[in-house]
Amino acid sequence: MKNNYKILYLTRWYPNRYDPMPGLFIRRHAEAVNRFCQVGVVYTYISEQEKIRGFDVDFDVINGIPTAKVYYNNPRYNIPVISGIVKGYRFFQAWHKGIKRVSKELGNFDLFHIHILTRPGIMALWYKWVHGKPYVVSEHWSRYLSETDNFKGWFRKRITRLVVKNAETVITVTQNLADAMQQHKLKNKNYRVLANVVTDDFLNDPIQKNPEEKKKSTFIHVSCFEDKSKNISGLLNMIRSMANKRNDFIFKLVGEGKDINFLKQYARDIGLTEETVVFTGLLEGKNLVKEMASAGLLVVFSNYENFPVVINESFTLGIPVIATRVGGIPEFVNNSNGRLIDAGDEVALEKHLTDYLEGKLSFDNQKIRAESHDIFSPEKIGRELCDIYSQCLTGQ
Repeated sequence: MKNNYKILYLTRWYPNRYDPMPGLFIRRHAEAVNRFCQVGVVYTYISEQEKIRGFDVDFDVINGIPTAKVYYNNPRYNIPVISGIVKGYRFFQAWHKGIKRVSKELGNFDLFHIHILTRPGIMALWYKWVHGKPYVVSEHWSRYLSETDNFKGWFRKRITRLVVKNAETVITVTQNLADAMQQHKLKNKNYRVLANVVTDDFLNDPIQKNPEEKKKSTFIHVSCFEDKSKNISGLLNMIRSMANKRNDFIFKLVGEGKDINFLKQYARDIGLTEETVVFTGLLEGKNLVKEMASAGLLVVFSNYENFPVVINESFTLGIPVIATRVGGIPEFVNNSNGRLIDAGDEVALEKHLTDYLEGKLSFDNQKIRAESHDIFSPEKIGRELCDIYSQCLTGQ
């Protein structure tokens, strides 16, 4: 049953007209919360792909959620001071237009939920100071982690600290990220750890293997195909090494992203064929569930990472995970549901996969599914988030 709270998501990442992958987990959070509160979403995008006159406000009600995606251009000239003023003006205008459009559908909202600092947080801070609207922050970005060390710039740090300090609550998906943020002096009295949500498709489907692939074991990788962080090229190198020794497996690589064409070409260049590696493209919903459920193992070979939601999804299907020991992954992956390896260690990855193929490594799939089924459900995450909103708005 829904309460009367109206929550407006301001997010830096979200599926958009140019790329359907960014912020999928944020959309799922919004859908989970929308079961218990009324939710709207505003997302802005500075387009370099096309020339846009003014602001293009793309509004739709997506799965019951009023959503405004605002596309615009930054000035093409670079005149000191003037360019900065114009960029700042366009930034505020874009967010205001999106907020105004969603508010027209949603009505007067009670609280902002910021996803991904820092820019959306600036808008929330302004609304708090001017209109008294409280806000909470959810951070997912790995830039604070020591492996990346991408949180730089005196002004950025000062503004981010101010935004975090004035939030009612700061939510992260792992304790590792919360600790990293606080090491950067991003202080708040109410840090909370809350897992990413998986969709009902993963929770409702029983474990099932694809009968067409009995002759070969299937391994799967799901990501946004950004090679610097996900290290898919390193994964392809490992696959080539395995393929030179055996032919009893197939690797499914699921997703889209900026490096997809490069990685397809790289696979061809090192001699991999579709008998060993299949690029499926973007899969969602039941199509993704079917592909993942047919796999024996999920592989996450990231150089750096916070905590990818695909691990949650894999566990809810009872599929164990081989992953790198980075970010918050060790908080969830252990010897009962997978194996951890060092980032970039192709030899260790190949050994674990070989052991699995030879029956030397096995897992209790039903136990993995049972232990994770309730932890990541939309029901649990949505209700918990609405409880957080209620605490912020009532002070209880």
